[in-house]
Amino acid sequence: MKPEELRRTEYVYNKGKLLLVFLVMVATTAGVIWLGFHPPRDKDPHVIWFFVSLWLALFCILASLALPKLLSKRPGLIISTAGIRAPNFPDQILPWSAIRSFDRVQAKYSDVIVLHLEPIAARTLTRQWLVGRLPEWLTGSRAKVSIPLQVLRGNPNTIFDQFVELLSEAYEAERQAMQEDGSIAPNDEDEALEPIAVYAGELTFGLEPPVAGTPTNWTLFVLGGTFRQSIVEHGQWWRLFTAPFMHGGILHLAFNCVSLWFAGGLFERLIGWRWFAAIFFASALGGSVASVWINAPNTIGVGASGGIVGLFAAVIAASFRFRSGPIADTLRIGAAQILIPSLLPFLSAARGGENIDYAGHFGGALIGAALSSLLLAFWPRERPTPRFGAAATAFSTLFVIIAAASLWPISNTRQFIVNDPMANYFAGKYEQAATGFAVRTAENPPTAPYYHLWRFMAQSRGNDTKAIADLKIAASKTDQGTWPYPVFSLFLGDLKPDELMAKAADSNQRCEATFYNGEWYLLGGNTQEARQRFEAALSSCPTTYMEYDGAKGELNSLGVQ
Repeated sequence: MKPEELRRTEYVYNKGKLLLVFLVMVATTAGVIWLGFHPPRDKDPHVIWFFVSLWLALFCILASLALPKLLSKRPGLIISTAGIRAPNFPDQILPWSAIRSFDRVQAKYSDVIVLHLEPIAARTLTRQWLVGRLPEWLTGSRAKVSIPLQVLRGNPNTIFDQFVELLSEAYEAERQAMQEDGSIAPNDEDEALEPIAVYAGELTFGLEPPVAGTPTNWTLFVLGGTFRQSIVEHGQWWRLFTAPFMHGGILHLAFNCVSLWFAGGLFERLIGWRWFAAIFFASALGGSVASVWINAPNTIGVGASGGIVGLFAAVIAASFRFRSGPIADTLRIGAAQILIPSLLPFLSAARGGENIDYAGHFGGALIGAALSSLLLAFWPRERPTPRFGAAATAFSTLFVIIAAASLWPISNTRQFIVNDPMANYFAGKYEQAATGFAVRTAENPPTAPYYHLWRFMAQSRGNDTKAIADLKIAASKTDQGTWPYPVFSLFLGDLKPDELMAKAADSNQRCEATFYNGEWYLLGGNTQEARQRFEAALSSCPTTYMEYDGAKGELNSLGVQ
């Protein structure tokens, strides 16, 4: 025994299980051949033999993989302090330093340790028997070595625990040696706190108090959620980059964090952190675009779900790198468990009280699968990770820079709204709105009468007992012979809506009279009459008028599209 192999354990093949599997394959093959010679009368014999030929080819490949293990007199696996001798490479030892990472992939009928090797070490490996003559796309990359525990004699958990123990000892010894000679510095683990920090910002800087710890729609819109009109008409395209960092509630945040962690376990070790991040951000962008494009125009979209669903779609696409086997099956099953429920109503829109944006999921999945498939086309079999990592890093960096730069317009918008009495009025902050309108009366003397009217409406909505008294004071300072003094008379009870319309001298005054009549009916609780007046004002008032914006806001509050 060599000195470096003082700790050594051998595990032989479970030949009883292997023989049973092989006999089942032989029996199945015999049945398939019999079917070829005795095809059903209603079936074309040529078609039957075509499938028979396919099965025979598959049987030959499976037999070439199983027979070496069944006939071998060597141990199936050797674990020692020097390294590991894997089943497919019985004459070669893999030093622990050649193993970059590993996974244990468990399914119903399989239990496999997957070793991710350094490229240089992988190129030195040669397979035995007929397997060595099969193409690598069929047998799998040498950079990923599979150790099937279920075909070995012994408890799979015991074998795995010993493997982990020896590998950990080797890694720790190497790390300490490198630290002693100054090759590396001690590592600090990074924590993904960004989503939590952003969510805390939503609660802290929201324009309205959270409802049961959940930001309101108005807060989500102002702080960067997607909204079709803002993006298409006002050019606020940066919302496509900020919305994925936001979340609509603590459960939304928790589910996305867990899903992202699960996706990382499946995918990050396969393609590396650079492309993992790039596919996530690209899928998130695709989800934002699809959400804006497919959903109802008044939908406010937030959340990283598009990026996360895109990762799971990318996992399924990337699994075809392994063709078939436990690794591919585990990747597909694990991803499908989250992907399928996320896409079932894939063309549905997030409307009303729904919280699931299936349109965003669909867009993210489409981008994730497409990008992963494109990545596979340029991924050499001998490389452990995809090419163009620098391009992936550049894209992710650009995404984050745009999102960070968007804090400037978000801050400006928020500050404007905080100081805008009209915005506060339609946000239900009537006390702040009344104060803001009072300030505007001093800043804009020519339009002061209109701001007095809006202050009165805000005070009335906020149940301010001084509303009528303040309106009377404002009316006393307004020329009774000019417009809009008749509107003051309407709210003070001296005129009726029809009388106000009769005092309007031109089309502009009539549109204003129509709007304020609607407010009079609304304050009286007659929403049907108020709605009709607001619709008429919206169609007749110039778009630059306060009454146009007021009619539009009131109709939105009444649920009119």
